[in-house]
Amino acid sequence: MGNMQTFTAVNLNTNGDSPGGANTATVAAAAKAFLATLDATQLTKINLAFTDNQSRQTWSNYPATTVARKGVALKDLSETQRTAVMAMLKVALSADGYQQVLDIQKSDDYLNTLGGQGADGFGSLVDYYVAVYGTPSATDPFQIQFGGHHLARNLTYNGDKVSQTPQFVGSEPTSFEVGGKTVAPVEPESSTMFAMVAALSADEKAAAKLTSGTYDDLMMGPTHDDGEFPASEGLVVSTLTAAQKKLVTAALAAYIDDLADDAAAKALAKYTSELDSTRIAWANNTGPTDESSYIRIDGPSVWIEFINTRSMSTPNIHYHSVYRDKNNDYGSTDPS
Repeated sequence: MGNMQTFTAVNLNTNGDSPGGANTATVAAAAKAFLATLDATQLTKINLAFTDNQSRQTWSNYPATTVARKGVALKDLSETQRTAVMAMLKVALSADGYQQVLDIQKSDDYLNTLGGQGADGFGSLVDYYVAVYGTPSATDPFQIQFGGHHLARNLTYNGDKVSQTPQFVGSEPTSFEVGGKTVAPVEPESSTMFAMVAALSADEKAAAKLTSGTYDDLMMGPTHDDGEFPASEGLVVSTLTAAQKKLVTAALAAYIDDLADDAAAKALAKYTSELDSTRIAWANNTGPTDESSYIRIDGPSVWIEFINTRSMSTPNIHYHSVYRDKNNDYGSTDPS
């Protein structure tokens, strides 16, 4: 299969508007430990220049067989090297964020067991790639990039500052059984986004409905790095009750809390300080199992989209979702 997406570099600076709180020294140490396990050939593929903006922006929700990734696939690393990759992610993310990485990988293993169109060739080692941009440091900028089918973790550090966006999470199917246990990789995001909309009155729901068209996928997914976000639409959060505002905050937290705890708390505080100027919106449908249900949070800094899309491998819908920071994607303010 050919490369289904064309990535065009956007010039990125290092002036991202981050509230700080990053555990950068710990993450840098784990990243250095991973890089130390690589031979010279692997290093040239994995440790790329921080100024290579096009590579830093090369991520996708498609499987790696459809859209080529930078770095090296987990399948081409030794068990020791893969352990070092996961140790690096574990210190960069919260416990929930790290578990979500594992669960999304499990969904690819599950898809692979189904076989047939849309399922062959998936897997937790085949579809997931890792790259490190720049020299990991407690003071100088560097980025960790990890992702594959339905996952993109772009973690950019610069001293105390950190960006976890662009962030893509998805799940096909939405839930499945592994060893007698139900795995639902995107349940925190899906449940809080749908709860936020379900709490609206009929008038509020009408005011929140997008009028600019229908949506069959995300507006600001991969390749959309120019900072040109759609015009703000929907219901202003300042008009909501305190209980409804808590549901908006819970939806935000489902995404932001994937980051290591201190930095996540500071980022969430930043977004909630802008809550009254934030809008929520929906299009198509609002049911958790309805096809094409689309929900959006659009703030001065934060942008989150969630959609139910048709599955190629199962008879049901599956999830796509993206979280971006308008002033801190890739640790940069340039796109906006």
